[in-house]
Formats: sequence, structure tokens, C-alpha cells
Amino acid sequence: MPRMSRPNRFVGACLVAIVVCGCAHTPPIVYPTDVGPGVELHATPFFAQDIHQCGPAALATVLGASGMSVTPDELVSQTYLPGRRGSLQLELIAAARRHQRIPYVLDPDANVLFAELDAGHPVLVLQDLGVGPLHAWHYAVVIGYESGPQLIVLRSGTTERLTMPYADFIRSWRKSQQWAVVVLAGDTLPATAQPGRYVESIEPIEQLGDTAVARDAYATALRRWPDNLIALFGLATTQYRLGELTAAAATYERLLQLAPGNPIVLNNLAEVMLGLGCPTRALGYADAARSAAPQEASKMTSAIADTRSKAVAALVSGRDASECDR
Repeated sequence: MPRMSRPNRFVGACLVAIVVCGCAHTPPIVYPTDVGPGVELHATPFFAQDIHQCGPAALATVLGASGMSVTPDELVSQTYLPGRRGSLQLELIAAARRHQRIPYVLDPDANVLFAELDAGHPVLVLQDLGVGPLHAWHYAVVIGYESGPQLIVLRSGTTERLTMPYADFIRSWRKSQQWAVVVLAGDTLPATAQPGRYVESIEPIEQLGDTAVARDAYATALRRWPDNLIALFGLATTQYRLGELTAAAATYERLLQLAPGNPIVLNNLAEVMLGLGCPTRALGYADAARSAAPQEASKMTSAIADTRSKAVAALVSGRDASECDR
């Protein structure tokens, strides 16, 4: 078996705070089955880390692979905690979102790791390179694997191409509970994404005000899960906020097919119709929403009443646009 490349002197100094639970039983290390001969994502950029700052370097690596040009120095203020001499996972995830990317935490499974690599996605991982009770927490980016000699290939520390025997990598990765994340643009879906978790990972992007990125991510999710109600609602909402009213109307109408009589969807569709200059249709949807809304939901009924008042006022002051007759 080839010898592992020697870790550079900075690796052991990159510390992070994380709670890791000890286990009485350690399962055996088994190489994943049904994998190919290997893959290496050569185009993944490399940033040699400064002392303690493996988090910014690793994040800049996966951001660069996703098409976002950023250096570790630009990320230090967003991710590095001097008091802890390192970065927490939450800071890395938040910084990825601030750079208009969707961070998706993977299942702690080597098969999942390999599937993402096969799909062309480098994976940011957390390792413990310490010995015994001494911890040396370290972020690195997995860029490939080789099945013949069972090697993992990483961008790590000051080494552009670090190879580790698979078993050694798994031992260091297990100590972080096999934490791993892919960081992708909104139009790219993780190979192993689960619908609920992926859609939840989009919502913080929307809350940050990156509406176009969130819209693209919702649309990407719907290409794989076309009937996902939360993704449909998110897509319709972001389309409306971006002024894409015709598209928003179509998405809300699709939602009504899957969730007929939903008062929130009906009221939102009424608002879209008002924006399109269709007060007659808006009033019809608002009336349907009022009938469907539970009376104890005061905030909802108040919002519906407001929408209905606007529709009535629009009808009094004018008439429907010609394109409303469909």
C-alpha cells in the first residue's frame, strides 16, 4: 500500500470547537461496494492555508469549484474565530450562503461521499488528525478516490494533492461524526440530496434576500421532485418577489392542483392576480380563501380581508386587463 503523504506542519494547528460523542463500539472500516475505479476532480482550485486557518482555505476551495471567485483572506472575517483558533461548521455554512451558494450537509456515509465525487462535487470534510486523547481538528476538501489502492485524495493544508489510505481517512473522519458538506450553485443539485433537507437548505438563502438564487434552487429541486409542495411554494413566492407574475400565477395554480382549497395559496394567488391587473379573478380567489380559512386564524383572515378590499377597490376604479380572460 502506498505511503500516506506527510501532513504539513499547519494541519495539526487548525483547531475547531465541536462536540464529539465517544462510542463503545467502533464498526469495522469497510470500503464502499459498487463504486468505480476512482475519480479525481483536477479542476478544483487550491489555496494553501495559513496557520490555524484551514476553514477559510477549505471553504474558498469548494466555493471556487462552484464558480465563485473568492480567496481565503476574504473569508477569514466571516469564518475564523481567533479565540478558538479555528472555524465552526455553522460559520462555514453561513459564509457559503452569504456568497450565494447552497451548502448541503451530507449523510455521514462513505457511499454518499463517493457519489458526490462521482457527480463532480468536491466535498468539504472535518477530520481529527490527532493521536489518542490529543485532538487536531482540520478542514480539508476531498477531490477524489482510487479504488485499486483504496486511497482518498484531498486538498489539505499546504499540500495540493494529499493522498490518504482509505482506512486512515475514515478513522480521522469518524471523530467528527463524518461531517461533510457540498457547496453548490442554485442550479446544481447534490447527487444524494433528500427532498425535505435540500428544500430546507434553500430557505436561509431566501431570508438573506438572495431571491434569484433561491428561485433557481427551488426550480432545480422541482426538476427532481416536481410535486414537492414546499419547493413549489418557495418558487412561487420568489417569482412573485422578482416581479415574474405570470410565472408565479402558474406555479400557484399548480400548487392548488396538489393542495386544493389551501387558503394561503388562494390568497397569494389573488395578490398575483391584482399585480397582473385582474381584479375579478383576484376577488374570486380572495373569496375562496375567506371561505377556506379557519376563523380562529386571525392573522390569515386579516390578510385575506385586506386582499379582498384591494380587489374590490380595483374593480371599482377600473376593469380587468384583456389578458385576464382565460
